[in-house]
Amino acid sequence: MKKRLSLKHKILFGYAAITLILIVLAGWAIYNFMSLDESIHDIMVENYRSVIASEGMMEALERQDSAELIFIFGQQEEALDIFQKNQIEFMKHLSRAEDNITIEEENQIISNLNEDYQTYLDKFINLRELANNDNVEKMQNYYLTEIMPHFQKIKDETRNLLTVNQEHMRQAQSKANRRATQAIYSSIIFSVIAIILAITLGIYVSNKIIKPINSLTDTIKEIAGGNLEKKINITTRDEIGELAKEFNSMTERLKEYEQLNISKLIEEKNKSEGIVKSISNPLIVTDDENRILLINPEAEKLFNLKEKDVSGTHFLEIIKEEKIFDLITKTLETGQEKKGQKNEVIEFTYNNTEHYYRITTNPLKDKTGEINLVVTILEDITHLKEVDKMKSEFVSMVSHEFRTPLTSMNMSINMLLEGDAGEINKDQRELLEVAKDDTEHLNDLVDDLLDLSKLESGKINLEFENIKVKDIFDNSAKPFKQKAEDKGINLIQKDVDDLKVYADLNKITWVITNLIGNALRYTEKGDKIVLDANKKGHKVHISITDTGEGIPKEYQHKIFEKFVRAGTDQDESSGTGLGLPIAKEVVEAHGGRIWVKSQEGEGSTFTFTLKLPK
Repeated sequence: MKKRLSLKHKILFGYAAITLILIVLAGWAIYNFMSLDESIHDIMVENYRSVIASEGMMEALERQDSAELIFIFGQQEEALDIFQKNQIEFMKHLSRAEDNITIEEENQIISNLNEDYQTYLDKFINLRELANNDNVEKMQNYYLTEIMPHFQKIKDETRNLLTVNQEHMRQAQSKANRRATQAIYSSIIFSVIAIILAITLGIYVSNKIIKPINSLTDTIKEIAGGNLEKKINITTRDEIGELAKEFNSMTERLKEYEQLNISKLIEEKNKSEGIVKSISNPLIVTDDENRILLINPEAEKLFNLKEKDVSGTHFLEIIKEEKIFDLITKTLETGQEKKGQKNEVIEFTYNNTEHYYRITTNPLKDKTGEINLVVTILEDITHLKEVDKMKSEFVSMVSHEFRTPLTSMNMSINMLLEGDAGEINKDQRELLEVAKDDTEHLNDLVDDLLDLSKLESGKINLEFENIKVKDIFDNSAKPFKQKAEDKGINLIQKDVDDLKVYADLNKITWVITNLIGNALRYTEKGDKIVLDANKKGHKVHISITDTGEGIPKEYQHKIFEKFVRAGTDQDESSGTGLGLPIAKEVVEAHGGRIWVKSQEGEGSTFTFTLKLPK
């Protein structure tokens, strides 16, 4: 017994030593990371805010000084407007600096700025009083002798605030560099020690354990070959000896278990059924002929049935849910897991309350690799739907609130550009045109957000009718024919053989228009865009194919998410990043789905499905 305990204690001591080294190493690394984080926080957050505030105050002060000069030379109303606007900007940045005092020297500087700036404002009032007497010479003298020196003083104080924070940032950076160097070398040292101890422990363990195990393995192979009469010689009283003793006992029990295989299988089956029944989500097990083998209590409640009444019955005879059945059959055909996406969510009314379930199917294979069972789980995502609804309502509310001020801003900018408020120079016109473009971009974003919110909330009205696919293609391609011709791109409509779909003409036209517009953006002279449609099963597949630059692989799985732009489309001026999400919502509102296949440099194919006419 002493030998067994000695071996155990030596092994435990070795592991404890390694664990202690790793804990110390991890603790040291965490300490250095926390120190680095603190230093980086000093550089990137605390002092950076003060630097921005200082630069903002200097810019506002410079513009106020310019306004005073304009005031002296007669343009008093314009100068007063500029001065007051920049007074607000100066006070805003000064307030931010006061709220972000992190260095002792900042207190006195900001106190001086408050006092000196108030004096500066008083002197401007005096200058305005001199203007009432129409004495330009006195105004000029007063500016040079009183206002100008005070302006320079405030500017120096502001520059001093900027310098203090920049110096503190440099010191924090040096501190972070030192800590990083220290962390690297100390981590290397601790790592080397841990490796040496691990090697030493490995040699020790191999001498004490591996050699006896090799002998034990040879005997076990004979027993595994069916020689249950073979016994392992027990030569030690350590853990290996205990293992050998237990293995001999196991061999004896194997003889008994050979007669109890059927009972064991039944017991394991009961365990499996117990596990299935304990799962909180509805669960259904079907075989390779889609017959129900097992359902848990949650599924019984959801579908209002009993397992004993449906066992061995075909799925569709009992549960009239084709979406679930389609996923099960696809899993049987492909042998791959089919996880429920947004278009694979089903809705049930349970206990007088609407519930939403996401479907997941998992194949189970036998020893030969053939699929003989499919496990279907319905995950309750009702709470996620509620959160998504709240999010959509919030986006809709914010978008509505943005619309009025954006409209006002757009009207004001247009009036300025048209000269309603007076003539503007070339530089002012360029700035106003940039502001107009940005305002229009925001308006587009708000419109897209409102459309998306309506789609997600189900408030959009769809006017379904039986329509020809050719009519949809004609309406969609017409606005782009001239543009495609100008770019040297061949816009092709395939013959769709009077194929019809059950859809809203305007909404589906919008979807295809959006996809054609995207395709034109990524194609060059000599490329082509092809509109095609085919009937597949009980659906019509509509595709828009281009031979353009294609979509990078890393974006293809998230291209239909909100605000995602791929490749060159990442420029903010190119769109809102909501076109494809809206298209996806429109298609899903029609009971279809949309996907993309693309290869960089070879083009993309967007495909979506619609229902056949009723």
